[in-house]
Amino acid sequence: MLKKMILVAAFTGAFALAKSQNVVDFENLSLPPDSFWNGSDMSGSFTANGIATFPNSFVDWGGGMTSWSGFAYSNKADTVTQDFSNQYSNFAGNSLINSPIFGVNYNNSDWNTGQIIPNVVSFSSVIQPISMYVTNSTYAALTMKNGDAYSKKFGGTTGDDPDWFKLTITGMLDSITTGTVEFYLADYRFIDNAQDYIVKDWQNVDLTSLGAINKLSFSLSSSDTGMFGMNTPAYFCFDNIMYSLYNTISENHTTALKIYPNPSSDVVFFNKKLNNVEIYNSLGQIVLTHPSMNDFINIRSLPSGYYLLKATDNGEIIKQLLIKQ
Repeated sequence: MLKKMILVAAFTGAFALAKSQNVVDFENLSLPPDSFWNGSDMSGSFTANGIATFPNSFVDWGGGMTSWSGFAYSNKADTVTQDFSNQYSNFAGNSLINSPIFGVNYNNSDWNTGQIIPNVVSFSSVIQPISMYVTNSTYAALTMKNGDAYSKKFGGTTGDDPDWFKLTITGMLDSITTGTVEFYLADYRFIDNAQDYIVKDWQNVDLTSLGAINKLSFSLSSSDTGMFGMNTPAYFCFDNIMYSLYNTISENHTTALKIYPNPSSDVVFFNKKLNNVEIYNSLGQIVLTHPSMNDFINIRSLPSGYYLLKATDNGEIIKQLLIKQ
């Protein structure tokens, strides 16, 4: 677990998860029936539920030609049209209960390398993500199922090709990567072809391993690639990002390790002696070290902000969020 997480999922010391759970469900936004928003108003982003900002890039090329990348939102559920005109429908053919509007992600690619460019949603507070629902877009799903002039039919003519389409979700605290979660939107790598699948229903993805974050990055990859990069249409749909806020609480929170006070403007204490204490800034750079065994570290010289404390406790590496006031 420690290899997959750069921050523990439940913080100790002066921080813990708030008991209440919150959700980004896009229901503060409005749409006419069977419609979508794709950034054509040139606003460059939209904010959902007062906490999550989703960037969008829209280009009007003239002559009725436009393009977009980043995030859109939609309530469309056309499950039969397989072409570029149907970019905004979810393949489930329905919305989540009490959540008719959902998000649509489209990853653009680098013109020179063909590499997918991740899309990043930013949160105005530090949160602990819990889960989110995802499904395929109809355009991507039917392209994988049937193939087209640019993309192969998954499984190939025999059904034996080990094709796959993967979503990678990365948690970040500023520029520090906290962990990744992978979810296969399609998987044809099974020995028994009857087990091959393209996700159609809304699926819940566990995000608790990402720990404390203020950004989520989404990137798509596929076995079907060519000289210009990924051939599979780089879309997926998502909804109901569940999360909890981190709140300052009593220092009497009982855990194996405490760091206190947190936030702090001066000295931070530990409830046990730690070795090889290192403090990382938001760029992942070491800004303070204390190599000898000790139960405190002075952070007075640090600018205000978020930091990662890393130390060794009886041979075990410990990583925690530290906030300098």
